Amino acid sequence: MLLHMPFVIALAVVTFFLTRKGGLKSSHALACGAFGFYLADTSFSGSIHEASANLLSMLGQFSV
Repeated sequence: MLLHMPFVIALAVVTFFLTRKGGLKSSHALACGAFGFYLADTSFSGSIHEASANLLSMLGQFSV
């Protein structure tokens, strides 16, 4: 997927700014990251990947 890495980078930037400016604690961000890491190893990962791919393709159509 072409938009996968920019999406990951955007999520990392959002997490960084929420940690610095929005009051999100670093431990909470690490816990969410660990949850995502372990969630990727479950049977839900295919559904999540399809949903995010559909969302990104829909957003890609709006930006044209």
